[in-house]
Amino acid sequence: MHIALPSSYVLVIAEKPRAAEKIARALGSSTARKIYVSRVPVWIVKWMGRDYVISSAAGHLYTLHSDTKGYPVFDCRWVPRYLVDEDAKHTKRFLEVLEKLCRNAYLYINACDYDIEGSLIGYLIIAFLGDPRRAFRAKFSSLTPAEILNAFRNLSRLDLEMVEAGECRHILDWWWGINVSRALMDLYAKFDKPIVLSAGRVQTPTLAHAVEVTLSRALHVPEPLIVPLIYVDIAGSQYLLTNLDEPFRSRKEAEEYLRLVRSRPIATIERVEVKEEIVPPPPPFNLPDLQYEAYRIHRISPYRTQQIAEDLYLDALISYPRTNSQRLPPTLNNRAILEKLKRAPQYRDLVETLLAECRGVLKPHNGPKEDPAHPAIHPTGELPEKTLPSHHRKIYDLIVRRYLATFASPARLKHVKVFLDVHGRRYLLEGIWIVQLGWYRYYPFSKPKERELPLNLIKTLRTLPIAKATLRLTFTSPPPAITRYSLLKWMEEQGIGTESTRAEIIETLYRRKYIVRREKSAEASDLGIAIVNILKKYVPELTSVDLTRKFEEYLEQIRQRRLRCVEVLNEAKALLTNYLERLKSMSNVIAKEFGMYIESSRNTPPCRICKRIAYKDGFCVFHYEAYKRILEKAPMWRSAGYEWREYLKKLVSLKKSGRFVREVAEYLLRSFTTISIGRRSL
Repeated sequence: MHIALPSSYVLVIAEKPRAAEKIARALGSSTARKIYVSRVPVWIVKWMGRDYVISSAAGHLYTLHSDTKGYPVFDCRWVPRYLVDEDAKHTKRFLEVLEKLCRNAYLYINACDYDIEGSLIGYLIIAFLGDPRRAFRAKFSSLTPAEILNAFRNLSRLDLEMVEAGECRHILDWWWGINVSRALMDLYAKFDKPIVLSAGRVQTPTLAHAVEVTLSRALHVPEPLIVPLIYVDIAGSQYLLTNLDEPFRSRKEAEEYLRLVRSRPIATIERVEVKEEIVPPPPPFNLPDLQYEAYRIHRISPYRTQQIAEDLYLDALISYPRTNSQRLPPTLNNRAILEKLKRAPQYRDLVETLLAECRGVLKPHNGPKEDPAHPAIHPTGELPEKTLPSHHRKIYDLIVRRYLATFASPARLKHVKVFLDVHGRRYLLEGIWIVQLGWYRYYPFSKPKERELPLNLIKTLRTLPIAKATLRLTFTSPPPAITRYSLLKWMEEQGIGTESTRAEIIETLYRRKYIVRREKSAEASDLGIAIVNILKKYVPELTSVDLTRKFEEYLEQIRQRRLRCVEVLNEAKALLTNYLERLKSMSNVIAKEFGMYIESSRNTPPCRICKRIAYKDGFCVFHYEAYKRILEKAPMWRSAGYEWREYLKKLVSLKKSGRFVREVAEYLLRSFTTISIGRRSL
């Protein structure tokens, strides 16, 4: 049966088709009718005596573009995405349908996600195809019928401050990206064949951090450490003590100490500390916290976690996920949510236990972080209509359990610390056990591993017999390798990017091959290192967290109506013009410097080990630095009992050795038997 559109109606614009359907069913209940216009689902409902037509965008339908070639370029304009983005061809039909629907609408409601991006998406559609003077904003934090109905009963005027902040962010990112990317491509083309490169206001400082970690790891020369392993006997059980003093660096001194311990195998108890710790329940999730926990517990990447959370939101199972808030509002009906969750067998007992524990008083343990647009992520109480995929189920379970835990009582732990002296060196024996389970019952992923000690016996003793004493040779470790999780955490700590954009920026670094997989971990590629080191040398501001953070603060001030976009853009334009002029003026010199970091057959003279340009003593900049560090650490290794060749062989075999360090050690083993350091020969 053909269903015709009403002659006049209120047009509701959702961000995605699934959200449009939820809105239609909330407003029209069982009377909502669905039609397809150019394969786009459109809903027709009658609510409060008015006809409503509900359609959707498909994310951003407009993007910034300029016909100007070269750089600098600042004359960009909004155009339909499908005209300039091959991956956005599907958006054409959504835009054409909205254009038709806007013609007969007498009111417009932006019902896109209530954040900067959603405000901008809906506004641009209304501005280009409709009339913003006859437009309103629907604000909701979940797609449950009750919250949608409440939003439509309390419409506000368009949130133009959010729109202005969103547009300013897009223009800033476009200016930064297009200009710095074109400058880099121009420079690289003078070094080698042209390739596509990209840079960004947030992307490049994040890459600079990845480069810093990568080089710290690749140039790491492990230092030998000799650690005494002391086991004491308590009531027939052996316990390994923790060293509180620095390890030995001299094998001779370590062996002398071990002989002393074995000659009188006694550990003297200096003091015993017993403390109870009250561990408060955690706050409910914001998006960064959810991403961290999903990676820590289930190894689900931040980007994938965000995608899954958005799916759960569109299914009305959780509240809006792209929030920084760790607070649940006092208006939230938590009792009703819990009663609904009881219908799920896996949560029934937990909910009943929680309600009994709280005696019906549900007071969340809110965190310090707030978001003016949305509360913390929480379950809506709605249950899945079908079985969720594995990762979706895990993320949903984390959210539910964290929500339950935030209402629970604190946990109580008992810590025991026994401080000991063994022949002048300090040691520690620790015990921990849970006195009161508290919120760990609901969120067991944070529960500590218990280690009980015979405390009553220990309190009666002055010494403990040493059951075993040995020495263990270990080596200092490089900093941990970068991961999607560590980059996300760093970005949040530095205050750059947003909850919505951080994970996508990290994925861009991987797609651009600026970060690559190598030897079971991730690291910045040679190309990523080249871009960062060149920019740091000639335009360090472009890799600066401080500059990026400053503009993030400007955007927040626009949202608070304390600053205007035009002021921010004027400052950005002046800065970028200056930076680009610096790069242009040094273009020929800079182009050659790519050869210092990237292997090429054109690089002459080449490094002894690789195909980068030789920097000093026949080595490239990386291998020379590794060579220098190997020489610096040689006396330390000699003290630990390693002669020159043994030292080099160990560097080659150790996984803790940096990549460039291993390569230089291999080369030296092939090329030399001795090498002079000052007046001494190893």
